[in-house]
Amino acid sequence: MEKPGTDSLGGALVENGFAPNLGLLDINNSLAVPHGFDLPEPWNLPSRMFRHPIESCPPGNGQPRKIGLRHPLLADHPYVRHVEALLGFEIDRNGAPNRFGYSSGPTARWWHAVDLITARKWKDLLATREFTERECIMRAVAFGCRYSHHEDRKAAGYISIAEAREVMRAVGAREPGERSAIIRSFSAPSLCRQEKGAEHWPINEGRQRAEDVAWGMILGIEDGWFRYDRSGFLQWSERGRERHAAGDSATYIQASGQAAFTF
Repeated sequence: MEKPGTDSLGGALVENGFAPNLGLLDINNSLAVPHGFDLPEPWNLPSRMFRHPIESCPPGNGQPRKIGLRHPLLADHPYVRHVEALLGFEIDRNGAPNRFGYSSGPTARWWHAVDLITARKWKDLLATREFTERECIMRAVAFGCRYSHHEDRKAAGYISIAEAREVMRAVGAREPGERSAIIRSFSAPSLCRQEKGAEHWPINEGRQRAEDVAWGMILGIEDGWFRYDRSGFLQWSERGRERHAAGDSATYIQASGQAAFTF
């Protein structure tokens, strides 16, 4: 039993160069793969889970410091093996939850999905999907759709609609039969004025299932409910705002004053 006030594990982590000092270790709450550490595929992917595979819980309330993996499959990570070899023990595969039971493992699953979507590594994401969850992948698809994939945009693109559809098919997400209903379930468009009086119509999906949010983004872009602004960020289009306001009506009134069909 470790004496109160001591932190032998923290000292060992600092002594072996896994953290510069205890203060930064407690701020970061993780061990990061150092620059220059050789990582083969797939561990060299730009995933925060792969770059920070080990979480650390500081000592407190009579409990010693703990370290654990952010996902059980990280046991094969070369850096994890390196740390275990120097420390001389196996790192807990189930994470290092704090006294309230919180672990960063679920957050790391989201990191893995969204990091690879935004890095245009969606094929690698599908190849390493065991490190994340189906819901995380679909929410990452929705997030990636918010930014234009065109190279000439100011915002770096994340994923095309064709690629988004391919990812959704790969995780078994079935496309809804009624295209507009899922988009109309999003929160009503609301104007947001930005700097210098610029107008933006942000898309707020509300409390929707991950699958519905992803399909809503895909279908909304395809059917003109959403459009990218000059900076490459997705927002409600004028047509989409009119159609959302029309609700279940078969027609809606365009800004020009003409009636149009919603289908």
